[in-house]
Amino acid sequence: MFALKNMDDLWDHIAYVTLYAPNDFPYRDFVPEGEQMNLDRAFEQLREGVEIAFPGEYYPEKKAPLYAILERAWDAYKGGDRLKGANLLHEFQSGIFKEG
Repeated sequence: MFALKNMDDLWDHIAYVTLYAPNDFPYRDFVPEGEQMNLDRAFEQLREGVEIAFPGEYYPEKKAPLYAILERAWDAYKGGDRLKGANLLHEFQSGIFKEG
């Protein structure tokens, strides 16, 4: 399974999830069946991305809102609201990749 290693990977993964969530993730023939990307795995990796952006015990005031946004986005996608999920992922992305 793909692992996020840095901020560039996180940026790319947010775009990937936005494009394919909730149910259109491409099938990869080189990935075992039980490890194919799905909504739950995609969001697990997004949660890991928060730790890449704000590692360790630092920045709890920044992490909590990001985790909350991800939960709302996950709920939106699970409920079939792709537009709301994508908008929330954009909000999540903006919360990590702020200018200035």
